[in-house]
Amino acid sequence: METDLKKIVGQRLQLLRMEKKLTQEQMGEQLNLSTSAYCKIEYGETDLTLTRLNKIANILNMSAAELFSKIDGNIYFTNSGSINVGISQDYSNIHTDSSDLRELIKANSKLIEMLEKRIEMLEKHLS
Repeated sequence: METDLKKIVGQRLQLLRMEKKLTQEQMGEQLNLSTSAYCKIEYGETDLTLTRLNKIANILNMSAAELFSKIDGNIYFTNSGSINVGISQDYSNIHTDSSDLRELIKANSKLIEMLEKRIEMLEKHLS
């Protein structure tokens, strides 16, 4: 469940970053992190401190409270320990901007392409 929560937070941060038209490189630079280290935040591979979340809020031009509210969104924990995101009985709390989703898909597609190329290079190197 902890890993799922980190992934959800990372995905929400990715959407917020994209809304502000910032790249992962720009975020890393402003946080004094490598791009790779910042990517680990968005992929949910890194534990975030409150200090780092506050810095991210400043970069995104919002208060820490506003950032926490946007990250929290509609995350519900069930008794079984599973996590439902954006689930609401009347669906009135779900706001999906299709352009944000398209941008997220494009970014993830580019990442997949880069990773596939890296795998090919490694396979050639090992051959």
